[in-house]
Amino acid sequence: MPQASERAASLLRAHDAWALPVEVLGDALGATFSEEELIDDHQAWLIALRGQTVVVTLPGLPEEAKNRHIRRLFSEHISHGWAAITVNSAEGVTFAETLLEEVDPEDGPADDPPDVRSKQSKDVRDLYEGSAYAPLHGWRSDEEVIAALRTLITDALAGTAEDMPEEAYPLPDGVGATVAIGYDDQGALHPLVWVRTDIPSGLRADLWGYCAALSASLDRVDAEPDENGIFYVGMERSPVTSPGVALLAAVTVQRMGRRPEDCSFPLLAPPAQTEEAPPLAA
Repeated sequence: MPQASERAASLLRAHDAWALPVEVLGDALGATFSEEELIDDHQAWLIALRGQTVVVTLPGLPEEAKNRHIRRLFSEHISHGWAAITVNSAEGVTFAETLLEEVDPEDGPADDPPDVRSKQSKDVRDLYEGSAYAPLHGWRSDEEVIAALRTLITDALAGTAEDMPEEAYPLPDGVGATVAIGYDDQGALHPLVWVRTDIPSGLRADLWGYCAALSASLDRVDAEPDENGIFYVGMERSPVTSPGVALLAAVTVQRMGRRPEDCSFPLLAPPAQTEEAPPLAA
């Protein structure tokens, strides 16, 4: 039977590690914190052993760096289930199986690990109550969230938000949405977003959230649009492992009222010239 800390981790998603206070995360995972001298250039360790999660940080770290390391550890632990992780001084993250060999189970407490169920929320959504990322109008259906995200694009971003037109199908392999960058008569940015309709509503909602975040944060992506100013957004999900567009997408979707799934979507290379691209008007 899974330990309480494992059950808590299964309810969390990687983006929670960057959106929730460190103290709330530690409480939900039943983690204990300490400061100790570490080997090599390691700045922080996370070790999950015998149902307990221990986070160790290097003494003297600035509070901002310490919290960033802890969030990175929690993010990797939640998304991959790794039992031992290190963060080094160059911000690298490593799954460190050797750390488990260095920890003698006999050195741990002989009693059964404490039951942290009293510390966990029955629903991860409760952890956000009263926070900056709690839903504005409560938890809503996927379709209501999609409508709110489309309004966000059209009103707050002065853009256009449309369903992918039927004549665009079949779409190039793996494409879930497109974002074109246009400008109005005054030269202000005018994003144009299309999301396909033949996929589950939850995936569509998260894609709308990603496209809204991308439209608002073009300077934060390490990619260039094609010659027509179009970004092609893939449908393959991956965990949100750091701040950036994907994290903004996740918290925006949640703010609109949906508990997002893994919300990091790839930006695909433009389709080959031989393929028919979706008809997108600038």
